[in-house]
Amino acid sequence: MNRATAARSALFETTQRIAQNVSTAFARVDVARAAIEASDRQIRAARTAFEGVREEATLGARTTLDVLNAEQELLDAQANRITAASNQYVAAYALLSSMGQLTAQNLRLQVQVYDPSAYYNQVQSAPSSISRQGRQLDQVLKSLGRE
Repeated sequence: MNRATAARSALFETTQRIAQNVSTAFARVDVARAAIEASDRQIRAARTAFEGVREEATLGARTTLDVLNAEQELLDAQANRITAASNQYVAAYALLSSMGQLTAQNLRLQVQVYDPSAYYNQVQSAPSSISRQGRQLDQVLKSLGRE
């Protein structure tokens, strides 16, 4: 009875851990999506600021350094957007992985899928010959008493 109880307990714990991992991965996808939206707003604001500073510089109200700083803020916002998009891909694949869906079949990859039972059937009756080096190693291990 103790083994059955321990097995049930282990199964319950594993189920809870999987549910927690999926929940966490889903939350990370949402966070990444929100970060992309925030980055898009940041880019729009930085672009507007850059265009305004550049226009003011043509009128003599801003310096070249002001224009360069505004341009750098725009470039930083664009770099943040790229990072956010990358994080979203990582989060999406982590979610698929935690759900057990990160497989060649589910991703529709054009690759040969490994089938363990087919491979086993292929090699189960294959002869098991030991190479010359293997026999020599067996002799060395036998002489050392480590067979």
